[in-house]
Amino acid sequence: MQVKTFKAPTMKLALEQVKRELGPDAIILGNRKVAVSPTESHVEVTAAVDPEPIAPPPRDERIDSDIEEIKGLLSLLISSKDFLSQVQMEQPLSEIYHSLLLRGLDEKHSFVYLKKALLQLDEECTADRQQILEAFCRQLLEKIKFSRPFANLVPQQSAGRIFTFVGPTGVGKTTTLAKLAAHLKIKRQLKTGIISIDTYRIGAVEQLKTYTNILGIPLLVAQSREEFQHAQAQFRNHDVILVDTIGKNFLRKELVQDIQNVLADLESVHHFLVLSATAKDADLKQTILHFRPMNIHSLIFTKVDETLSHGCIINQLLRFPHAIAYLGTGQRVPEDIEVATQKRLLAFLFPSGNGSIGKE
Repeated sequence: MQVKTFKAPTMKLALEQVKRELGPDAIILGNRKVAVSPTESHVEVTAAVDPEPIAPPPRDERIDSDIEEIKGLLSLLISSKDFLSQVQMEQPLSEIYHSLLLRGLDEKHSFVYLKKALLQLDEECTADRQQILEAFCRQLLEKIKFSRPFANLVPQQSAGRIFTFVGPTGVGKTTTLAKLAAHLKIKRQLKTGIISIDTYRIGAVEQLKTYTNILGIPLLVAQSREEFQHAQAQFRNHDVILVDTIGKNFLRKELVQDIQNVLADLESVHHFLVLSATAKDADLKQTILHFRPMNIHSLIFTKVDETLSHGCIINQLLRFPHAIAYLGTGQRVPEDIEVATQKRLLAFLFPSGNGSIGKE
C-alpha cells in the first residue's frame, strides 16, 4: 500500500492533490489542521492507495445458490406471516408440518406446498388432517416427474440405445446397472451389452465380470474415448448398451469433465444420475448441480432401505427438473430395485401400515 501526506491551504485543494497523484481509488486515512503562524494555517491529508488492486475471489456457485435459497425463504416467510402463525397454532397443520421436517423435507418445500394445499381448501376444511394431506400430496405430485426410459424398447428394433450410469463413488452404480441388466435380458428379452469405463476403482471391473458371467451378458472395458467408440461399434447389433462409469468425488465439478470426454457426442443416449438416499441434502444438491453439463435425463436413488429420512429425495425432485426412474432397495441382484411411483414417494413422507396416506 502506498501512503502519502499532502499539504494545502484548504481541504478542497488537498483532496484535489490526492486525486491527481493517487487517483480516484485513494483512501483518506486522516486529516488535521496545522498552524504555520498566529494568522496562518494549512491542512494535512494522509491518503493511501493499493498499487495493484486485489481482484475479487471467484464466485462460488454453491454459495450463490445457498444465498438465493435463503433469500427466497426469508421473502416467503415475510410475505406469509399469517400463514406461519396458522402453521404453529392449528394442531393438524402443525403436526403435518413438523412430521415433514422430521422426514427430511426442507422447510421451504414443506411451507410452500402446505400453503398451496390450504389455498385449495375451504376455510372450514383446514382443520381436517386427511383433507390437508390429500391437497398437499396433489400439489407435490404436480411438480414431480417420473421417467420410464426402457418402456418403449423392443427386441431387435431398439438400435443400440445407450444408457449410462454416472454419479459419486460408493452409491451403487455397478450394482444398479447389474440389476437393470438382468431385468432387460431376462424379463424384457432384450439383447444387452455392457461397457465399463470404471478402471479407476480397484475391483470395479472384476465385480462387473461376476455379474455378467452369471447373466451371460458380454462385457467390454474401455479406458479412452477411442476404446469406448470401438466397444460401442462391437455392440451395434445389440438392443441396449449399459455403461458403467468412473466413481469419483463429484462434489468437485471439474471431475465431471473426465466422463464427458469419453461420452461426448453420443447419439440415442440416456444418462442416469445415481445418488444415495443416505447422503446429506446439501451434498445431493451440489452433486446434481455439478452434473448439469451432462444433461442428465433421470435420477436413480439407491440405499432407500438404509435411511428413515427420505425427504432429501423429494427435495431434489422439487428443486431440479429431473425425473426419477428407479429406487434401489437393497444389495440383492437383481431383486432389490423398483420403479419409482407416486405412491412409493408419498409413503416416504407419510408411512402407514396400510400404505395409504394417513396419520402415522
